[in-house]
Amino acid sequence: MVTFACFDVETTRLDSAEGRVIEIAVVRIERDGTPAGEWTTLVDGGTDDLGRTDIHGIRQAWLEDAPCFADIAGDLTDELSGCVPVAHNAGFDLGFLRAEWQRADLGALDLEAVDTVPLARSLGLPGRLGRLAEALGTPLVDAHQALDDARALAGVLVALLDRGAVPPSLPVFGPPLFRPSPSGRVRHRPLPSS
Repeated sequence: MVTFACFDVETTRLDSAEGRVIEIAVVRIERDGTPAGEWTTLVDGGTDDLGRTDIHGIRQAWLEDAPCFADIAGDLTDELSGCVPVAHNAGFDLGFLRAEWQRADLGALDLEAVDTVPLARSLGLPGRLGRLAEALGTPLVDAHQALDDARALAGVLVALLDRGAVPPSLPVFGPPLFRPSPSGRVRHRPLPSS
C-alpha cells in the first residue's frame, strides 16, 4: 500500500533565496486514510527577522533552543523515506527545503512531491488550503501552523483521491546515499494558555 508523507513548512519570507524555514511538519497517511505517524519541529532559522508573525504566530523565544535545519535534516529524510511526498502548492515548500538543504552544505536534495493544488483545480475545487479543506469537510484547526496544515493536507489528499483526482505521478522518496544521521531533536510550539 502507498504511504503518503504530507508536509508543510512555515517560513520567514515567501522567497526561498531570502527566507528561512522556521517550522516543519510531516504527516504520514495510508491511501485509505489510516494514519501512519506524524513529526514536527520548530527550526532555528538563524535570523531574528521572523517575517509575518501575525500569520505564522512563531515567536523568537520559541526558537532559542530549537534545532537548526542541519540538525533535523536526517530526521526529515527518515520521515519521507519510502513515502510519496505531498504538499499544497508544492513548489513553495520544495523550494524552501532544497534551499535549506544546500545552506546546510548537504549538496542537492532530489525531492519531488504530489501537488494538491492542481488536483483540486482538476475537480473544480478551490486552490487555497483553508477553502479547499472546508469544501471537502476536512478540519483545519490552526492555519499556518505546520502540523495543523499537514494534518489538513492529509485529509484533503484522501478526499481528492476518493473523488477521482489523479496525480500525474507518485514519486517515492529515496533518501540521499550520504544523508545526515537523525538527531532526534525537536522543539514544539508551546501549548496555548487556557
